[in-house]
Amino acid sequence: MKRTITAILLAISLLTAFAACGGSSAQTTEPETHVTPYTVTVLVTMPDGTQKTHELTTSKLTLGEALRDYGLVEFDGKGMIITVDGVTADYSADQSYWAFYIGGEYAAHGVDDEILAEGNEYAFEYAKG
Repeated sequence: MKRTITAILLAISLLTAFAACGGSSAQTTEPETHVTPYTVTVLVTMPDGTQKTHELTTSKLTLGEALRDYGLVEFDGKGMIITVDGVTADYSADQSYWAFYIGGEYAAHGVDDEILAEGNEYAFEYAKG
């Protein structure tokens, strides 16, 4: 009898804790956002070597979300950036692509994995080969 009461009390405690934490295991469809908007710099080096600087102020969590909101990039069906600032790179045609840099270093991951932080500097450079 004591074990049954203990089990019931434990179950009630767990349900109460679950309810206090939000009670739902369903994932939201809305992307996470920052409470305070961040401003980040995006430098784009065009095929002719000219550069354009874009200041993005956003509450989005990732760089990919911010770039989509600003309409600065377009992706292919595989999640690769093919167009930046209206210029398309076509690797299959001429081995051109958009190189992605974070703080001057070649990025080890894509824009959708880059969590934004105030003052971060990003660059896209049109490259071949």
